[in-house]
Amino acid sequence: MLLVFGLWLALFFPTIKDAVLIWERSETYAHCFLIFPICVYLIRRNWSQLAEQVIEPSAVALIPIVGVLILWLMGNLVHVAAVEQLTAFALLPLFYWLILGKAVCRAMLFVLFFWMFSVPEGEFLIPRLQDVTADITVIALRLSDIPVFREGLYIAVPGGLFEVAVACSGIRYLIASFSLGTLYAYLTYSKWYKRFIFIVFALLLPILANGIRAYGIVMIAYLSDMKHATGVDHLVYGWLFFGVVIFIMFSIGNIWRDPDRPLDVTKQPAPLKAETVKPFWAMLAVCFLSTATFFYARCASQTEPQSSPDFTRLIPVEYDEAADASWHPQFHNATLEYSGLHPKGALFIVFYDTSEPDKELINSKNSLYNHRYWSIVSSQSYRDYALLEITNTAGQRRLLAQSYVTPWVQTPEILNVKLSQALQAMVGQTQSGMAVVLSTTVSSETEKVRFRQQAESFFKQDFREFLND
Repeated sequence: MLLVFGLWLALFFPTIKDAVLIWERSETYAHCFLIFPICVYLIRRNWSQLAEQVIEPSAVALIPIVGVLILWLMGNLVHVAAVEQLTAFALLPLFYWLILGKAVCRAMLFVLFFWMFSVPEGEFLIPRLQDVTADITVIALRLSDIPVFREGLYIAVPGGLFEVAVACSGIRYLIASFSLGTLYAYLTYSKWYKRFIFIVFALLLPILANGIRAYGIVMIAYLSDMKHATGVDHLVYGWLFFGVVIFIMFSIGNIWRDPDRPLDVTKQPAPLKAETVKPFWAMLAVCFLSTATFFYARCASQTEPQSSPDFTRLIPVEYDEAADASWHPQFHNATLEYSGLHPKGALFIVFYDTSEPDKELINSKNSLYNHRYWSIVSSQSYRDYALLEITNTAGQRRLLAQSYVTPWVQTPEILNVKLSQALQAMVGQTQSGMAVVLSTTVSSETEKVRFRQQAESFFKQDFREFLND
């Protein structure tokens, strides 16, 4: 088992290192440092059962291994750390399946599942969690007869204005509660339905509790004339509250706990028989497939940048230095940016001639509007574009119509763009692309309807032809 772990660590060290660096710098994933020692403890706890298993490589595991390696390759080529790290960590259980066999893996099935909590994933849930937190807070304030007005993620009460920021989304509570609740369910219950119910409970409770926490912070600030719970102290209150919630969750779960199972950790494994120990061909297969994937990734990433298109030929735009730029999209290290006024609204175009690290069209650092000054109210997706409504603290509203364009697709969906770029990279093409954003201020439903019609007409153009030319 240690040999397989060492082989996996050596093959995917760069990806694993990136994941560990995320654990180190993000409090959201600090718990990931505990996953490995917990897995070691669980293996030792069930050692008597593992000792009875026979090591017999399972060739059928090669099928999912090849599939996951292809996904890792795609994530690596388009620099999607989430996909790259998820697939890299998923390969370790698959390596155990291939090299040690299904009997061994069946005996430590939960450990292999729990191992996946090492992957720093979950930030894609933040926008939805912010909305849910805001919903719960507003409902609770109205039930308390407190005048409240909500605009996107802004919540206004007499005397103060609050924003449900990323730190208030509850993602840390949710991930920590999910991992702790899963472990608690495995150690406390023996029946599968009890485990399932408790895990669902561990997922729902922190979401509700975070909404109540946000409501409590607003109430403390409101009742104290904004003297308390308006600075760093509201984060301290939040963690103390979360500790109480976790204690309550475990206390409730303890009511229906199953009797403790006797543990036998003194039994030693039987002597291994030479004819049943055949893992070396499987290890060679792992090394060959992984090395071939790394070599292909290196070759496919060596492409020539595409020349920048002439945007003035695409759309004649009258540039206006005085135009309001506070909403402008935030794209980093772009090859070319083009902005100004168009007959149908303010226009922003950004172009990337390649997809190197930190020089990507789709990147977590890039955004379609300036989050520092604006907050999203609603969003709708159509075939050729997406329509976003945003607002700022001054009450101004803007509509944004946006789409991403690559030589293969024109779509507002980030996933489709990344998939297109991954397929382009795998066939040796440059991952060029651009984002097109059309925007205008609105103050009435009539203006909103008019802009939607203009956006529909604008994005009927096939920008792919221009990009391919």
